[in-house]
Amino acid sequence: MPQIQQSDHISDLTQSDLNHIQHDYWIIADRGKRLCGYKKWMVVIVTSSDRLHAHSKKYKNCIFLPTLSSTYKLTNLQGKKLNERNIGHLYAIKHGAKFILDLHEDSLQYASDILQKVILEPFWTGLVLKGNKPVNTGFHFGTSKENVNGIEDHQYELCHMKSPSVQYFVSTAAGNVAPAFVINSGSLCKFQTALYSYDSFWALFLPKTASTKVMQDMLLIAQQPILVIPSKGPHHQSCGSENRLAIEIFKNCKCSNELIKSVMTCLLLCIEKFSSRNVWTWNKKDNELAKAWIESLEMMKYKFPLAIISKSPKVCNSVTLYNSQVKPSNKMWKQNPAVSSLRRNLCPQLQIQQPPIYQMPNVLLVVTFNNPFYKIIPYLEALYNNVFEHRIYCGSGMPTAEDLQGVKVSFVSADVGPSGILVYMCLLKVMEINHNNINGYLYMSDDIAMNVWNMVNLPMNQSWYNENTALSLTNAQTTEDCDPNIFGWSYKCSGTKRNGWQHLPNYRTLLLQFLKQLHGPTGHSNKYLQACANRLREYGNGQETAFFHDQADFYYIPHRLKNNFLAIGNLFLKFKMYLEIVVPTAIYCMSPRKEITLIRGKQYWGGARTQHTQKFYAHIKDVWFHTLKLSPLMDRKNQQYTDINTYFCKYLQKIYFDKAR
Repeated sequence: MPQIQQSDHISDLTQSDLNHIQHDYWIIADRGKRLCGYKKWMVVIVTSSDRLHAHSKKYKNCIFLPTLSSTYKLTNLQGKKLNERNIGHLYAIKHGAKFILDLHEDSLQYASDILQKVILEPFWTGLVLKGNKPVNTGFHFGTSKENVNGIEDHQYELCHMKSPSVQYFVSTAAGNVAPAFVINSGSLCKFQTALYSYDSFWALFLPKTASTKVMQDMLLIAQQPILVIPSKGPHHQSCGSENRLAIEIFKNCKCSNELIKSVMTCLLLCIEKFSSRNVWTWNKKDNELAKAWIESLEMMKYKFPLAIISKSPKVCNSVTLYNSQVKPSNKMWKQNPAVSSLRRNLCPQLQIQQPPIYQMPNVLLVVTFNNPFYKIIPYLEALYNNVFEHRIYCGSGMPTAEDLQGVKVSFVSADVGPSGILVYMCLLKVMEINHNNINGYLYMSDDIAMNVWNMVNLPMNQSWYNENTALSLTNAQTTEDCDPNIFGWSYKCSGTKRNGWQHLPNYRTLLLQFLKQLHGPTGHSNKYLQACANRLREYGNGQETAFFHDQADFYYIPHRLKNNFLAIGNLFLKFKMYLEIVVPTAIYCMSPRKEITLIRGKQYWGGARTQHTQKFYAHIKDVWFHTLKLSPLMDRKNQQYTDINTYFCKYLQKIYFDKAR
């Protein structure tokens, strides 16, 4: 890229020798030569260093704006001076910016992590906080003294929506898994490092005397959603009661719903009126600068958006997140009294006063329900809550308070189809929440018995799948829509239910449509789908009709393959394909066979779904067995109560004391 003659006058930015610079992605920083290495980004470094400016030719994607004085002059605005960072912002806007990363000096050394997490696509899927109350984001990410573990007990939605126009980057407590989330009503915190898309460039204004970023509060009037993203590093932020007052002031301004330019002018008068309340150290000089900022944006031909952005359609699922993270300690069982009480009632002979011997702290356990029998959730919590720090339950609808008996859990609502034929959607939804700092996702049906003591040493960076079940590689062309044996047991071609499962009689047609899209131009536009297609083609000896089918009650996906599974699973979901095709096909097309860890398990059907205590000993060296029905624990008069209660207590004895007898 040709080198540019720099100037400290904003009016000089329109010189013909600068006009050739047009770029979508810009970083604005006060210092940091290391930023010049990011090829996708142009960088404006506002610096007073003549030495750096003299050597700027060797930094191909960096532009150094030297500060000959402490501020830049706006010669066409009667000498009014904007903040020098704002000059950098205007430079980027003039030269085609669609995104501006405003990088605070505290965040410089973590720029690589931030740039990996920015959302540049037009649409985004993730958590949206419900409700209209201002939120302290430090509570969510575990950086508040009042909530060191993170994730408040809030209601969320998991939404597919237009990407938020402002993305703030915040510190997170070490090891905290809290995911990014969108706030619509305002934050009690002010952030220094943020990514702004074009519609929010107006909010980059920096006053001279105000102690906070006032324009961040103006975003509330514009009703623009804000995405808060956890990142490495001590990103500067402040949370306090003065921000709550600022929010209330802005809500009372009653500015008209017109262009942001008009709303900003109204708000400036509002700010001046209320500045006597000491919300900010704001004065008339700041008002003059803000007006100069508006004029400067117009000079850069910036198009002000509407005050209230028209809401694009959102597809959302209800989500409850509860801070289930439990730090190992000798007091840990007291952190969930309802679960602890349930364990004591069922197994009074066990004196559990220490953490379990077997733990999987960085694995997210995803428990799914084909049918909404949520009354067993407290019993599953009694088995696993101290083994897995992070757990999410998923199925159709939401559990009731009666179901949960006072136990608080994280839950994702998903339409899993008739009798759960689409229940793999649960894992897709949980992955879209995008938890931070986890190794992977352990998926299990609610009626699986898993032996954690045989899992703790398994590789966390590989998928786990069944060793001795009926995995079958099949050519879709050789099957029929009404093939009665495709899943290993008999179906009726009429589509009627058998044993509670709904057969899809046109699955062959849908499967061929899926494979055609996977191997076609649409699939190849996605690198994860392309890799899957290539591997399936190898399995099929060059044919593009190969797929796998097998049971899909228990498996593990490492975090490094999350995007692969999302791409493949969502394409399958488009054609409403059955889970026992989706899961094995995805696992075997994401990785070569040598990178899949095979685990031992056992399926029991029909009358063999009893005698759980015998199975406990028979399969104590296996990883899992199916089926484990916990519902008899709810009724001591049930004829299976003694058997399942004995199993339940033997299991707890094993994981807490490593004793099988």
